[in-house]
Amino acid sequence: MISALFALQHADTPQLDLVYFWAAVLLAATPVVILGTIGALVVRGVVHARRAAREAALGAAGHGPTPG
Repeated sequence: MISALFALQHADTPQLDLVYFWAAVLLAATPVVILGTIGALVVRGVVHARRAAREAALGAAGHGPTPG
């Protein structure tokens, strides 16, 4: 009941709407950035592991390491 009266007394202002907007943007962007970073690191690790395995296989066959 008190919160309803408080809401009636203090109407939303453009400044408060801007604060709510940036809070929502931050709330939405945080997991995207974190999970995107984790995904990029996993893909980078897989590519590195595949490249190392390919070079090891070529080295064992006597072809030597691949350039690049």
